[in-house]
Amino acid sequence: KQWYHRRVVVTAGHHEHPTKFAVAKNYYRTATEVSSGPAELQHSFKILDGVLRQNGYPNPRAFQEKEKKKQHTAALTTLCLPYTTDYDSNQIRNYARSIKIPVKLVFTPGKTLKQMLCSSRPLDKPGCLMSNPDRCEICPLIENGVCSRQGTVYQITCIVCDMEVRYQGETDRPLHHRIKEHLRAARNPPTYPNNSLGQHYAKQHPNVPPKVKIRILDSKRSTVKRKMSEAICIHKQKPQLNDKSELDSIVRYIAQ
Repeated sequence: KQWYHRRVVVTAGHHEHPTKFAVAKNYYRTATEVSSGPAELQHSFKILDGVLRQNGYPNPRAFQEKEKKKQHTAALTTLCLPYTTDYDSNQIRNYARSIKIPVKLVFTPGKTLKQMLCSSRPLDKPGCLMSNPDRCEICPLIENGVCSRQGTVYQITCIVCDMEVRYQGETDRPLHHRIKEHLRAARNPPTYPNNSLGQHYAKQHPNVPPKVKIRILDSKRSTVKRKMSEAICIHKQKPQLNDKSELDSIVRYIAQ
């Protein structure tokens, strides 16, 4: 197999220069792809050189694609930035390349108005994860939502205490699963040594069934935004069961 042509954009035509350059470059790419061997490829290039010279291209081989050097991107750190315009993206890329930082830049589009304002299923309402709120252990405890909510910042208040001791946390899972873990920790603290609510019941209310109420403070799909919201809530409200080390770990996660 070898390359053949039907039409060539002449240099004297009214097309823009980038269009002529792209067409000629594409001819060489096509010749490389369709030629079945080295001999056929050289023959295709000779035909193409002659055709381009006849149509006003003095140095046809200048359009031939050079072999691209493979970049070792395995060691590069990916940095995602919001896309604004092509000009801004190119400026950032050029600057990063000029100072030779080991970063692979990825520009991601933001949400469209349709994504923010419209829903594919507007009549759907969040319900109980167990499909039966009357028999659900968690739904009656939640003041302002249902147990199927995901990506939430929540607050647990111990109503056994006179002062209503509070704990604030976040989860990307359905709230039902996370609150169940807290209740299991409160019922059996030795099996959850790192659970703040469990340790509170072990010290203050041993052998007392947990009695709590839940309030959803915020809801975020993004893990980083959710943890930022959690850190702000803990910093402002200072719940008794959240210690400083937990807040520091959240700040370290956000800073990564």
